[in-house]
Amino acid sequence: MLNFIIGYLIVINIVPMILIYVDYTFNLKIKEDVLDFIYILIALFGGGIGISVTSKMFGYKRDSKTMKRWVPFIIFVQIVIIIFLLFRFDKWELT
Repeated sequence: MLNFIIGYLIVINIVPMILIYVDYTFNLKIKEDVLDFIYILIALFGGGIGISVTSKMFGYKRDSKTMKRWVPFIIFVQIVIIIFLLFRFDKWELT
């Protein structure tokens, strides 16, 4: 189960890296609202770190409200939930 979670997090963080790279390189004609919605969905499913790292690597959409406010907020909430679960269930058996 732990291997599945680690693999899932790796894949879900690689997907926004590829999406941002393709959009940055080829300048796709996708509306900003659609891309922001896609980035928020990916961040909700665990890819927020991949979004923030890749956007800082490429200097991509730094002025966007999604990149400045929502993605860091989602990452913060996910970290708080993980810390809460670790302290609440400290005797988990992950096998």
